[in-house]
Amino acid sequence: IALLINVRYGIHTGDAFSTGLYETVKLAIKSNFHNNKMFLTGWFLFAYIFVSILSVIIIKSIKRVVVSNALLLSVLVAISVLLITVSITYLSPQYILVKDYKLNFICQVLTGMSFYIFGYVIRNQIYSLLNFYVFILLTVILYVSKSYGFSTQTIMSWSYYPDGLIMSVINALIGIYAVFFISLLITRGIKEIKLLKMIGQNSRTIMAYHLLVYVILDIIASILGDYSLSGTDVYDNHFITKWSIPVYIALGLLLPLIFSILKQKVIGKMKLSGVLQSIKS
Repeated sequence: IALLINVRYGIHTGDAFSTGLYETVKLAIKSNFHNNKMFLTGWFLFAYIFVSILSVIIIKSIKRVVVSNALLLSVLVAISVLLITVSITYLSPQYILVKDYKLNFICQVLTGMSFYIFGYVIRNQIYSLLNFYVFILLTVILYVSKSYGFSTQTIMSWSYYPDGLIMSVINALIGIYAVFFISLLITRGIKEIKLLKMIGQNSRTIMAYHLLVYVILDIIASILGDYSLSGTDVYDNHFITKWSIPVYIALGLLLPLIFSILKQKVIGKMKLSGVLQSIKS
């Protein structure tokens, strides 16, 4: 799709392919999936595979050894702290220095595992911790720390943590708290709207394909004569007007969501068909 868009419409989509399948996969991993601008979030999805598998292995392994629940949670918190300390304090500066893609990937995975395991630890308490006044206080703290330069931009995809371990973790936890609190308010206020739940359940698909939707909308705008595709870039350039922004946001959410739902239905029917055939045989 990226190659077709580049050849047909001249939109710069990066270099998605190499000389063969192995070299193409190797190029994507070495480039942190940024060689294909249609799939910039590929780094997250790739790292998440390892994060989820390794985290589950660690949690299950420790549960087999540690009987006490309090001790189990303490050990998991210690592992979470150790992982993110190694990642941000040691691996991140080393990657910035030598630019070795393997270090970047390991840093991504260790950071992700740290939050995954910590999330498992507090999974039963997170909603009881949500409070309006705490939310306001944390928002003020984040605003003040950003105003005074204590909080700057963290870029997990490139293992860039300029604020150091403590502030990077605090900023991330404040962001996580805010997302949970706002999500809770929304679900309490509009319980009947299933769309929000569906968007949350399919967030990875939306993240993966929203840029493709934007490019398709750019192409439609160019066909209508409202936009020139000459010299444009998949990531940096899009058709921006007062009315196009809400359209891009809405369709960037809804079209990947529809695709995901249709895919799930097709897979479900295929599985059902396979079961019926096995019963008949």
